[in-house]
Amino acid sequence: MSAPVQSALTVQVPRRSWLCHPLALFLVMWGAVVLLYAMHLSALLIFDTSMVWRVALWVGVPFTIVMLLWSATSLLLAAPDCAAPETVVLSAESIQAIDRLLRWAIRGWVGMTLVEIAVSGGIPLLWLLQGSAKTYFAFGIPSLHGLLNSLLLAIGLAQIALFACDGRRRRLLLPGFILLWSVMVVTRNMMTVMLIESAVLWGLLRGVSGKTLLKSVAALLVLVLVFGYIGDMRSGAEAFRLLAQPAPEYPAWLPSGVLWVYIYLTTPIGNLVNTTVYVVPLNDPLFPNSTSLLFPSVLRQVIYGRSGASEAFGGNLVSEAFNVSTAYAGAFQDFGRFGIVCFSLLLGAAARYAWGRRGLLGLCVYAVVAQCVVLSIFFNHLFYLPVIAQVPWLCLLLYPAHRAAEGKSS
Repeated sequence: MSAPVQSALTVQVPRRSWLCHPLALFLVMWGAVVLLYAMHLSALLIFDTSMVWRVALWVGVPFTIVMLLWSATSLLLAAPDCAAPETVVLSAESIQAIDRLLRWAIRGWVGMTLVEIAVSGGIPLLWLLQGSAKTYFAFGIPSLHGLLNSLLLAIGLAQIALFACDGRRRRLLLPGFILLWSVMVVTRNMMTVMLIESAVLWGLLRGVSGKTLLKSVAALLVLVLVFGYIGDMRSGAEAFRLLAQPAPEYPAWLPSGVLWVYIYLTTPIGNLVNTTVYVVPLNDPLFPNSTSLLFPSVLRQVIYGRSGASEAFGGNLVSEAFNVSTAYAGAFQDFGRFGIVCFSLLLGAAARYAWGRRGLLGLCVYAVVAQCVVLSIFFNHLFYLPVIAQVPWLCLLLYPAHRAAEGKSS
């Protein structure tokens, strides 16, 4: 019996909300982090708020400047309004081709992941339940694991995009599995990346309404609880409180997830400030600390040598237990404050360029880059292969839709 023939889809994409604009995302996230730090609800937050603001300005001003200059240039050149409503047309043939590519991609991920499970001797969640000394760091095959993570995230984002277009609920099975898988391998990063990218993409394709915002707030509260639950599984609630050193003013009655989120949001910028105080920059124009994570681990030492591939990308840490220092620590280690400015200009340019892309593929790519902007308060995902490799995967998976759109416009 032959498969049912799908009809073409015509999706009216509304005007893009300013809430999805990269500058809005950037300023909201960095402003919130500085304000949270200023509350000083942990003994780990050792710097005066004025010092934190100064470093935040080195980060935020270049990003804002490149955004404003790009927008001003577009106005002067009378460029088309990239935020204007658009019509996305998916032919029956392109939908079938995308579904076929997704099926092959899922099979490939499942096959290689089974190999990883066999090589690793199980999965991290089972290790935790069994009381094994093995941690989630021991799971997977180096280099291959990161590429498989990026493939899985790209498949999930493509399914979210198609669900926003055709409303078929079966397309939510894979994104739901990604959230479950992130619990099974005890990683909050994959869950966070998937949720942020999906939220941005949904806001672009369906618009941002009051109802959507309420649902987003509810989802955020659930995420905070899950974030704390996964953290408690990995480290233990009491052990984490000892590490987090909450101040006497911290409300002890709040769920553990709130403390997890507060500490994970505020300690990176504290580590960045600490790095600017105590680290002498390399003044290396190759920017090894910033760019080395673009390469698989098996190539990293070959390209950069042991010193450039030490995995110590956190800068100078206030506490060894919290070892990330925003997306800018590597840039400072490479070239000081000038390095911070350079990376902020690059991130701003990449985000603004992606904001101008249209079509289904363009919107998905922007969702990936927007997630890099949001999580720049935490880590450099723009130069992190397991995350940014979603872009080429998406170009492959959604190529039929992109090719059809190009053919229509020519």
